[in-house]
Amino acid sequence: MIRSTFLPRLDKIGSRLCMTSVQKSLSPCTRSFHTTQSQTLYYFDHLPGEKSEKVNKGLEHLLGPIREKNYRMGNLATNSGREIFDVCVVGGGIIGLATARELLNRYPGMKVCVLEKEPEVGQHQTGHNSGVIHAGIYYEPGTLMARTCVRGADMMYKYAEEHGLPVERCGKLIVASNKKEHDLVVKLYEQGVANGVKDLEIVYKDQIREMEPNVAAYSALHSPNTGIINFWLVAQSILREIIDSKRGDVKCSFEAKKFEKTSDGLVKITGSETIMNGPVLEVYAKNVITCGGFYSDRLAGKAGGNPKEHRVVTFRGQYYQVKADKKALVRRNIYPVPSGGGIPVGVHFTPTVDVRRGHQLIVGPGACFTTSREGYRFCDFNLYDVWDTFSNIQFWYFAFKNFGLSINELYCDLNKRAFIRRARKIIPELTNDMVELSFAGVMSQVFENGGMAAQDFIIERKAMDGLVLNVRNAPTPAATASLAIGELVVDAANEDFGFKDKYNI
Repeated sequence: MIRSTFLPRLDKIGSRLCMTSVQKSLSPCTRSFHTTQSQTLYYFDHLPGEKSEKVNKGLEHLLGPIREKNYRMGNLATNSGREIFDVCVVGGGIIGLATARELLNRYPGMKVCVLEKEPEVGQHQTGHNSGVIHAGIYYEPGTLMARTCVRGADMMYKYAEEHGLPVERCGKLIVASNKKEHDLVVKLYEQGVANGVKDLEIVYKDQIREMEPNVAAYSALHSPNTGIINFWLVAQSILREIIDSKRGDVKCSFEAKKFEKTSDGLVKITGSETIMNGPVLEVYAKNVITCGGFYSDRLAGKAGGNPKEHRVVTFRGQYYQVKADKKALVRRNIYPVPSGGGIPVGVHFTPTVDVRRGHQLIVGPGACFTTSREGYRFCDFNLYDVWDTFSNIQFWYFAFKNFGLSINELYCDLNKRAFIRRARKIIPELTNDMVELSFAGVMSQVFENGGMAAQDFIIERKAMDGLVLNVRNAPTPAATASLAIGELVVDAANEDFGFKDKYNI
């Protein structure tokens, strides 16, 4: 039996609705809606947990005015109302959040929703990485990666300063162990200069010893503009900005499972909690942008994109951390020259400013193939994910071209001593008893052109009759470049969806 306090009721309706028509359309037990003096239409006299003379503001404070309004007006309790947004961003990693933030900042009249399948934003790649603000050295000049990394680093430092987030421009050394590797240092220097990276210099053995006494190297590329930050914390800060805008909503525990174009030209997104079949929830949007991370290919396929292109392969990177009494071993990021193959930059040393794991000196990661797209442990296994990878011909091209590298990464992932031997190439004094196990991260990668790792970000445009834009590939330096990538994605969305004309900007 339905409790009477949950029945919609109203003594007067206001100018929006005709009482006669309302009475005819409602059943005897649902006489009318409730309105306030300002004629705001509500579904409930008061919500469960409230007293009738008092409106609790806790929900609005935590989840924002859009969520509170939709809940109070009954949109989340009945099928009588639809939640309609101008843009829905699917994916609550740092790229999706930065894109939503850019939309709200650029278009003051826009209403934006972010959907995230996990219980919190930034759960995967955003929250499990080295936390390095890259300067823009590794990327081919002229690529989107190079351009957005350099700009994104400047934007990230500024964002941290404006929002009071912990950040340190500690610098970085990319070291060559011998004269042969020195040629790669020179190449990286020239590439970084071409990309506009600030204050790069090549230093040699004696200079390196002065800067980092425990590092052994023939030469190194010194990048003073490289830094460290906690990208998970940045994601939480952007989340708060979106909610505080009063035009943005972030729905966690919402796995988007189906996309449909409606008869009135909207995109209906149907979903539910992960692993749950119900309750089925629906969100409607005029346009959709997907930023699916590990699942960018599958998400794009559901949203009208090509499911056979830009297929994702995931790699796990295990980190170790130097024990507390030894973590002053180095003060900067210390990297080897890239090992090749398009995946690992090699085992490196990184100071951290991570609010969840503390101020550590981490060592790693490797790059071992996973048997689950969320394979943070070696034993994690998902048959569908394995089949998806093994049926990807580009993955096999990569694996056979880099067979020795692949076996070595697997061996080091299983063997701590082998892992530490790689790290000792940079710091010979490091011993097994100086380090302990830390966290693991998983990164997504797209292979194309005969097994080559994609050398740039990939955006699929005008899917689902021009209503959807899909971000298909955004590996490192995506976190560093996230704010600049947000600009890039919104620029493309403006061209495709005509935001500038619609919102008179």
